[in-house]
Amino acid sequence: MDMETPRLSLKAITTDMGKQLVRFPIRFFYEQEISYVTDWPSNALKAELPLYLEDLATGQTNFGFGPWIVHTKYKQEMVGDIFIRQTAPHAELFFHIRREMAGKRYEEEAIVGICDWLLQQGVETIHAFCKPQEAEKQQVLIRCGFHKLGQADGLVQFRTYGQLLPADGL
Repeated sequence: MDMETPRLSLKAITTDMGKQLVRFPIRFFYEQEISYVTDWPSNALKAELPLYLEDLATGQTNFGFGPWIVHTKYKQEMVGDIFIRQTAPHAELFFHIRREMAGKRYEEEAIVGICDWLLQQGVETIHAFCKPQEAEKQQVLIRCGFHKLGQADGLVQFRTYGQLLPADGL
């Protein structure tokens, strides 16, 4: 499943893509036609990917509810990833943007695109999480229309209901 925003391409990781990323990451970049980088995937994605692939293979999750890769449309530069955990009728969202891509407003564009897709899938409430020291990520979520709820299990929790605000005109 692919989606595009004005500057980005977002792709839900399929079983084949996930296996390739785990076993042959350089080949993954080549076959996806994305510029190779050494600082992606994040450690969090590396840890979650095998569990997601198992859940996908056994039908315990629906395609699209898991990791998505985010890259630029024209230069094919890796931006980062978004992970969606399904907790029907809610969803949880985690995101990682490569340091080199931070501050270019790619985060907002990707989050608004993913959240619009989630709302079309019938998700009523979207929770987003980040670490307390990640002030920039917290500001991104607020610009996207999320409301800060406070800390839960060592993470700062945000929530939005049924509608996402455009990120400064996106």
